[in-house]
Amino acid sequence: MSDDTLVAYKDIVAKLTADDGAFALKSVSVNGAQSRVYACAAENLGRLFSRIEVQFSERDLVDDAGQHFTYGEIINRAKRLAGGLQAMFGVGTGENVGIAMSNQAEWLVSFLAITWAGGVAVLFNSRSGADELAHAVATVACPVIIADVRRAAMLTEAGVSSRLIVAGQNLAAGTRIEDLLNHAPAALVDVDTDAPAAILFTSGTTGRPKGAVLTHRNFVNMAANLRFLETAGIAFAGHRMGVSPDALRQMMPRVSVLVVFPFFHISGITAFMSAAQSGGKLTIVQRWRADTALALIVANKVTMLSGPPLIVSDLLDHPGAEEKLTTVNNVAVGGQATPASVMQRVGRALPMASQSCGWGMTEVCGSVSAASGAVLAAKPGTCGLPSPLTDLRVVDIMGHDVPPGTTGELWLRSALVMQGYWNAPEATAAAFEDGWYRTGDIGFVDEDGFIYLVDRKKDMVICGGENIYCAEVERVLSADEAFAEISIFGVPDERLGERAIAAVTLREGHERSEEDVKALARRALADYKVPSSVVFDLGPFPRNATGKVNKAALRSAYLERLLESI
Repeated sequence: MSDDTLVAYKDIVAKLTADDGAFALKSVSVNGAQSRVYACAAENLGRLFSRIEVQFSERDLVDDAGQHFTYGEIINRAKRLAGGLQAMFGVGTGENVGIAMSNQAEWLVSFLAITWAGGVAVLFNSRSGADELAHAVATVACPVIIADVRRAAMLTEAGVSSRLIVAGQNLAAGTRIEDLLNHAPAALVDVDTDAPAAILFTSGTTGRPKGAVLTHRNFVNMAANLRFLETAGIAFAGHRMGVSPDALRQMMPRVSVLVVFPFFHISGITAFMSAAQSGGKLTIVQRWRADTALALIVANKVTMLSGPPLIVSDLLDHPGAEEKLTTVNNVAVGGQATPASVMQRVGRALPMASQSCGWGMTEVCGSVSAASGAVLAAKPGTCGLPSPLTDLRVVDIMGHDVPPGTTGELWLRSALVMQGYWNAPEATAAAFEDGWYRTGDIGFVDEDGFIYLVDRKKDMVICGGENIYCAEVERVLSADEAFAEISIFGVPDERLGERAIAAVTLREGHERSEEDVKALARRALADYKVPSSVVFDLGPFPRNATGKVNKAALRSAYLERLLESI
């Protein structure tokens, strides 16, 4: 990027965030420390969606399997569900209410209803098995859970004692969601900005899910930050084209997002929030199939593709894809590191579409940094500049700051950072250092302030946009005494980003097949966590001085063997 162009982009950011700018910053006290927030941010999620309802009530918000719902319909249903939660279940301020369902319109209704009523939405992984769901409920207890039919059956099977509200037909247990929708709309419960709004599940080195507590302040500033990024991007594009931002905005089609990420994932919520800011439309893809997705893209004039690399690869592999993707003007590949070959294919197939990328995590309510268009093209490999709300440090193993260009662990301080982990003071304390959140990600910052990721400190594989925590899979497999050693690690994959490999060493006198290992994992874990391959002859495993398995060396041995077999 030329110096002049970089100066122009930073000047736009400075003007937008100045005291008289549309995204002026102010300093507030959060947990005894000063943080920057957007002055334009709403007080809480209820007030944010009240604004959105006034602006876009008559517009379509979501296409759910051919059923179309407007903003007004979804938000009105949410208010009536909130009334039912209060009247029939006594849900009050600060009470946990779970959501366990696949992507659908009722998921959005439930999330908005819980926060409208002052409750805390606990977002369970709808792709979990029964045991995983039961453990998550035990981790973050919910007196009430709103579930679809499949998840309701799993919760009942697992013996979960929560009262169930079920969305869908063939009701086996619980209360029908339609019964709650007969109630009068509830008045907004105006909760404090720093009150918890939602709990999303994430994991660390233990492999067991932890509930990250995100506040209303986190969410409303995340929403304002999405608007800021959009506004800055339009202003920068207008500057380069010699067109005013208002004129350019008038030429742009309505935002229409293909939703691939699950709503329980922070990327799914980000897609929802991003569309809602501008009155955009969401098109839900229930089960991934490239031909089905392409038909939806054409029918709903989708402008934005957002998902893991595999969805882009699958779409571009489909015959006639380029003709069906002509409405797409933004491709945001996320959820994991993106192979350069995928981005190159996008550039060739959709030369007029802007490419976007970023860096974020559940614990910071989504995106820490972002880059798109000319900025990303000029700074290939970057994750962008930090959000105006975020302070960033790059530190060495001793916690000392390192100079630009030097690799270290990335630490953050921001109004976007979570309140902590639910009922896990030790895990929360370990995640912070003097008010700085330790991301566990390794990277560096260049002389212009752009962030680059190098590696993950956390022991995790990201396959198809889903996190596979190695320790969790290792824990499940270790239940079989036939294994003397077990190690899970990731290897690169063009389509999925990474694949999980299980290396096991059998005890003398024991036999197990690859399918035996996969079946053991499948009985306890979601399908995407089952290792794609199992190897039995990499032992004894290389270990470091403290006796821990050296996964880098183990991975290298596996890849070397793979190359030799080609």
